[in-house]
Amino acid sequence: MKTYDFNWTIGYTKDINEDPREMFPAKVPGAAQLDYAAYQGWGPFYQGVNFKDYVWMEDVYWIYRAPLSFILKPGQSATVLFKGIDYRYRISVNGEMLCQDEGMFSHVSVDVTKFAGKEAVLEVLIYPSPKADDSNTRSQARKSCKSAACYGWDWHPRLVTAGLWDEAKLIIQDTYGILNAEVSYRLNEALDKCRIETELVLSKVCGVKLTLKLEQETVLEQLFDAEAIKEKEADGGTFKGTYSLTLENPRLWQPSGYGEQPIYTLTIETLTPEGEVSEQIERCIGFCRSRLVMNEGSWDLPDAFPKSRSDAPATFEINGQRIFAKGSNWVNAQVFPGEMSKEHYEKLLKLVKDANMNILRIWGGGFINKESFYDLCDELGIMVWQEFPLACNEYPDDEDYLSVLEKEATAIIRRLRTHPCLVLWCGGNELFNNWSKMTDQHHALRLLDSVCYLEDKDTPFIMTSPLNGMAHGHYMNYDEETGQEFITLLTRSHNTAYTEFGCPAVSDIEQIKSFMTDEDYENYGPENEVWIGHHGFQAWRENCWVRIPEVEYFYGSYKDKEDLFMKTELLQSMSYKSCFEEMRKQWPHCAMALNWCFNEPWPTIGNNSLTSWPDKVRPAYHAVKSALRPTLASLRVDRHLWHGGDTFRAEVWMLHDSLEELAGGSITVSYGVGDEPLKEWGILRYDSLSPQTNFRCGMLLFEIPKDFEGELHISLQVEGHSEMSSDYIYLCRKKQMADTEGMLNV
Repeated sequence: MKTYDFNWTIGYTKDINEDPREMFPAKVPGAAQLDYAAYQGWGPFYQGVNFKDYVWMEDVYWIYRAPLSFILKPGQSATVLFKGIDYRYRISVNGEMLCQDEGMFSHVSVDVTKFAGKEAVLEVLIYPSPKADDSNTRSQARKSCKSAACYGWDWHPRLVTAGLWDEAKLIIQDTYGILNAEVSYRLNEALDKCRIETELVLSKVCGVKLTLKLEQETVLEQLFDAEAIKEKEADGGTFKGTYSLTLENPRLWQPSGYGEQPIYTLTIETLTPEGEVSEQIERCIGFCRSRLVMNEGSWDLPDAFPKSRSDAPATFEINGQRIFAKGSNWVNAQVFPGEMSKEHYEKLLKLVKDANMNILRIWGGGFINKESFYDLCDELGIMVWQEFPLACNEYPDDEDYLSVLEKEATAIIRRLRTHPCLVLWCGGNELFNNWSKMTDQHHALRLLDSVCYLEDKDTPFIMTSPLNGMAHGHYMNYDEETGQEFITLLTRSHNTAYTEFGCPAVSDIEQIKSFMTDEDYENYGPENEVWIGHHGFQAWRENCWVRIPEVEYFYGSYKDKEDLFMKTELLQSMSYKSCFEEMRKQWPHCAMALNWCFNEPWPTIGNNSLTSWPDKVRPAYHAVKSALRPTLASLRVDRHLWHGGDTFRAEVWMLHDSLEELAGGSITVSYGVGDEPLKEWGILRYDSLSPQTNFRCGMLLFEIPKDFEGELHISLQVEGHSEMSSDYIYLCRKKQMADTEGMLNV
């Protein structure tokens, strides 16, 4: 098998019956809009409000063209493989239509053998972006399998993408060609035996050799003769065969922090009648059994009549071991999916692992990532919760839509199911809420459940997030509409999983100045279109994500915008640390904590993310990294704002989610007010802790001076274990400005 790239050009037309007036160079993988912008010499789409100049491109036809010139030897065949076309398309050669369809995530293979030795032109026509209505909002995505976010979100501009966003290759195959290979596996209940199944579509009946290696060492090898072919396809041109291997005592893939991540290599070879290798392909494969099981105590609720269904299962059991899933939500790493690269993925995913996270929820409003993303998650031990492309809409029981959804879902599952990092399928984001108005009776969700069962029955499936018992939100440290801090609400909650929650902050000044003029920077506010366009104001509520009311609540005031921005960063760090640690304290009834979100697809003025585009960590990243250490001393508070004259109250805990036993020890507790040196308050002791056990050590109490206003500092030093020690900062304002409700009853 040999592959060749194309030399693409692109143009556009407003009338499908008219040829483009001009063609210009195209980058593949890429995006039609970016090609046009490069041709015109435009500045970056993320500068100022340049993205608004792209709106008209949603409604035109894009035409890609490339010379198609090749010669075949006897017995050879030729196909063109497209790994990602966005979104509805028609493929032709010399004006002869060979394929038309829609969908972003299915590979498209077109037989072009008959054009061998001819001068030909390959053409891909991309239709205008699909729109379910004329609302100009994300509801326009409700009848397509496109990313809903590209129609506009509170952290994403409206930029409806189009084009060849993944590789496009000419493939020349020999007589005994592998036209398609689908690989799956099943572990037995004891996890000591694995059956690997390979379904091949071949161009001709032939022998097949399968070889399984681990770290270059062959662990299994089997030769199948031509009789293994099961059936001839209806068109008479290709042949199907299913080939199985049984692996004894497979080495199992474990999430980061729980073991190693062995990855096997499966080599598939076709053989000529003389026994020589004709074609060869490789697939990486890892073995992991994921189950979603009931949380502790969930079967006991509701505990009184009238009875109803218990909360949905929300605890991951990986290879028989229950774990606390701690991580984040992942959104598309770029506005244009063609710009997503292995190098960019790697920078971000290493940050995920270094933050002591073990899971990412791939949010349903974004893109299905490229293959390198999942390869890296396999390598780094990052579990993947994968959602299908549905989000915050009511998707219709429409046969045309459902047929595309079924095709797309099947392709996604078959591509990802051998990645051991894949631990959960999910129908999509927030579909059972009152803004989406879907239920488990909607055909789209029933269809996805069916396809997941048929294609990957051993990986759990849930219809949406959240389900009963799970929680989304809040997305603010302080809600000015209700007058409550998020941490106060959190300490009173009893959820099985927190699969979205956010604490916002403004991006650093250098980041903000990188995409706006000095004049716009100085004229910040809810009337400035750049500040609005990059989500500073009017993104969700009027003051998101600059969060002026939040800063005024915690600090009383701010000197200037730079002081305002810095204070939002401090609040985000303080809140994320407390929230993650509070959720961990609720184990084992709570088994998941995933903040919204880890990354962003373009430079924003502010949002809830832990990194700024493209891969710059925010201060809160380090706070979260500290909160997710396997073992640490931790404070439990029910508020971050205190008042002069209050008695400061906090519980002191040891959090321990390691699989190792923790020996007993002691914690030296110190506190300080403002710039005063820390005072030793006392020493609390803890006995040895069993694996995955948290322990409440005692209560910290001290009087805050009556007229004090500033920062409160708390230090928890674990004797002999500086890596487990923790420091905290809380805020204090004078008593006359106080709202003293919400004390923690301890």
